[in-house]
Amino acid sequence: MKKKLVSALLLTTMSLSLLAGCGESGEVAPAAPADTTQTTETTAADTAAQVLEEGPATSDVDITAVPDVSGWDDSKKIMVYEWDDDFQKKLSVVLDHYPELKPYVEFNVLGISGTGEEYKTAIDTALEAGDPATYPSIIPADNDVAKYWSEDDSKTMNLYDLGFTTEILKDTYDFAIQYGTYNGELKAVTWQGCPGSIYYRRDIAKEVLGSDDPADVQAALADWDKFFETADKLKAAGYAITAGSDEVKYAMWDQQTKPLVTVAADGTETLTLDDTLVDYFETNKKLADGGYTLGASMWDGTWADGMKDSGKVFCYFCCPWMTGVMTGNGATEGNWGAVVGPCGYHWGGTYAMVGKDTPNPELCAFLLWALTSDTDVLVDIANKYGDGLSNKAADARLAGGELADDNAALVFLNGQNPYATWADASAALDQSKRSYADSTIRGYIDSAAKSYTSGEYKTVDEAMQFVKDQVKTQLGIDAE
Repeated sequence: MKKKLVSALLLTTMSLSLLAGCGESGEVAPAAPADTTQTTETTAADTAAQVLEEGPATSDVDITAVPDVSGWDDSKKIMVYEWDDDFQKKLSVVLDHYPELKPYVEFNVLGISGTGEEYKTAIDTALEAGDPATYPSIIPADNDVAKYWSEDDSKTMNLYDLGFTTEILKDTYDFAIQYGTYNGELKAVTWQGCPGSIYYRRDIAKEVLGSDDPADVQAALADWDKFFETADKLKAAGYAITAGSDEVKYAMWDQQTKPLVTVAADGTETLTLDDTLVDYFETNKKLADGGYTLGASMWDGTWADGMKDSGKVFCYFCCPWMTGVMTGNGATEGNWGAVVGPCGYHWGGTYAMVGKDTPNPELCAFLLWALTSDTDVLVDIANKYGDGLSNKAADARLAGGELADDNAALVFLNGQNPYATWADASAALDQSKRSYADSTIRGYIDSAAKSYTSGEYKTVDEAMQFVKDQVKTQLGIDAE
């Protein structure tokens, strides 16, 4: 466990190519990758291969076999904690497939932020209490904070010890293996793939760009220069290209080439801020100063209202799970399309871990296997909720025609089948450069960006210095 892990949260790093245009058949065609994309894909695959070499190929425990519940009583019941009910919805699909297990799974939905200190405190308090009736046997956590538990061996189990093997992981995308592995141990798994993209309003595209075809819209947003050219056209027509200037942050942050924090062999930690951060500060300010947005902040009321047909926002930087967020905020199904935009990236995802002293490790292992590797379960999750997936075989089934007519993503995107391209994007995602302190540091970056955009900081250098000072003061880490 890293020495400053207790005081830090997390976020996300590199990613690559995503949704592109659809042809006459209505299928989504992947964007042509740049040379840098190919290089990063190779690195990501090599890293994942190295991780898998450290894991067991076989196990004496068959976690793919449904546990025999005969003779079980309440002492075998497990508690699944979560900040909201999303994980319960997805794990309930597993339980619908294996209903004999339902009596032994109880959910504790806390109704709080999943990335704040309150969630960490709630889980840690229950772990330390050690009461089997309330012990967090399965701990889901946003990828902003999951490493807080997965990199602490006193709190979570090595899933290889429970029966996971490299053979079981053969269809799992590299990014999930990279993120979930710590010191050669598999500590966390996920069912989700969260490649980023841009969701755009089809009616506005027709009015301003003359076409809502994803290929044409992608051409209009293909790089940041074209993005701002299109922003000018939209502004002239009375529309904002995005709801707020911070909309671009995940896409731009994911281009960082090194971890924000590196740890030397002697434990010395160093902060690295590259030109990606400079680009983010400047792009953020250009969007705000140019009047290209509504002045919203991500997740506020103005941001949400812009998703409605009455709104004036052309596009949102999104990922598969945002489909539900947008429809929940009044976005009209079928009036949106999806493209890659200026750059590929990754946003979010939930990872699941097993508490060290669970009263039923056999049940925990089976449930996490079914959630992440049982393709029948995964296809059902995708068709019921429109999720992107972490499993290659399940994605192949969806891309190959097992996509339900009422699949949320298909309906929302007016018939675009995104799963083939989501698969290409997920295969390219790189989580090997994640830092345990990403979320905390990017909180400082957010604050600096707002101050620079408002004019409080006059230069990018002042904004950068604020980040360095905060990281030094709060985390004790010097910049390189």
